[in-house]
Amino acid sequence: MAKQGLSTLFALLAVAAFTPATAAQQQVPSIPFDATEPLKLPIDVYFGEVAGVALNSKRHVFVYTRTNTQGASITEGQRAQLFEFGPDGEFVKEIGRGLYSMAWAHSVRIDKQDNIWLVDNGSDEIVELGADYRKKMVLGRREESVGARNPRPPVAPGTPVRPARPGYFNEPTDVAWDLQGNIFISDGYRNTNVHKFDKDGNNVKLVGGPGGEPLQFKTPHGIAVDKKGMVYVADRGNGRIQVLDNNLNFVREIKYQTSMPKDYVSPLPDFGGEGRGGSQTQADANSPVWSLWPNTICITPGDNGEEQYIYTHDMFPGYLQKFSLDGKLLGEVRAGAGRKVGQVGWIHALACVSENEVWVGELLNWRVQKFVLHPDRAAKR
Repeated sequence: MAKQGLSTLFALLAVAAFTPATAAQQQVPSIPFDATEPLKLPIDVYFGEVAGVALNSKRHVFVYTRTNTQGASITEGQRAQLFEFGPDGEFVKEIGRGLYSMAWAHSVRIDKQDNIWLVDNGSDEIVELGADYRKKMVLGRREESVGARNPRPPVAPGTPVRPARPGYFNEPTDVAWDLQGNIFISDGYRNTNVHKFDKDGNNVKLVGGPGGEPLQFKTPHGIAVDKKGMVYVADRGNGRIQVLDNNLNFVREIKYQTSMPKDYVSPLPDFGGEGRGGSQTQADANSPVWSLWPNTICITPGDNGEEQYIYTHDMFPGYLQKFSLDGKLLGEVRAGAGRKVGQVGWIHALACVSENEVWVGELLNWRVQKFVLHPDRAAKR
């Protein structure tokens, strides 16, 4: 058997050995929670679609949102703003006004040194700002806006995406780091790849490509790294979390069947479908609703020797799931789709502050919520 064939066989055996039971096979506790909307914007300042939310070591909250109206399109001007709030939720300032990379917000993350990382899938750039707000590092490159003045010929449907190149992105989605400062990026809507850079921003490795096999992706929409350096990729279009080692070799996958009630009808607009990188994993295969699980992902810090946990979520019916690092589903935060506080409208951002504190940013409701979980009060369904 060829070397490539052996590699594929071993990867498939790994999936069979390590894939946990689906939710339908488990008794999943519903985790009680309290929800608040703690951030206070000044009068005449607004969130748009909240694409990213993160907290630093001082509990300052950073929100990356699709709001600004400069320019006619994302190839010409800015359509993103970054806001900072204090621990009490009071507005501190806007950061990065005029920053060249801020075109179409996708994620904001804060590293251990309180550096601010902006992932922008409109400009194909990822920018690191220091805790003093100064630019520290730029990854990727924004395509020249001359294309807006001198339009290129339209791309015919079915035209293959150009091959991925180390150090360049094509609609990236998220960023994470290991304890050594290595940088991991999910390069998500077009490239369907995962990049590794060293702490100085040098290319180390690029893996992926479209498909459903191990180390293939379909909209890798989020990424996180645990304290041991294992990499967790929210492979949204394939309905799974791929777990990779620190050198981006496939280890196992985590699968999950969303808890979509039969004949579920969403109170919010439907989201997803194959054209949007979705996976049809609902109970009723004829339903027009697509769950888009896992949409994004975060891992709790595990400070002071505490165990780490994975949080991720579906778009419908609007639940957050809590997993152990080995893929056991431990519970579900059943917020549900809606407009009220404690309900959610297309979660796009997750920030795991601790095991029982998770912040969420929403696209439809233009807001950030703080969820405080009470698993001690959970009752199995």
